[in-house]
Amino acid sequence: CRVPGSVVPSSETLILLGALLTGDWATADACEARHAREGSGLVSAYLSWHLERGLRSLRYVEKR
Repeated sequence: CRVPGSVVPSSETLILLGALLTGDWATADACEARHAREGSGLVSAYLSWHLERGLRSLRYVEKR
């Protein structure tokens, strides 16, 4: 149930991201450059979306 226009990363890119999360540096270092670029783009897009998205619950925080 993928949203139209969403990214379909390769399985090698997902393995790379998993290796980076778990600290498996041997696997991460052995990846191809194209998978590193794809993973970098995914992480960058994810981070940008979360940083630019408004915090909806902020209006409920009591201002002092």
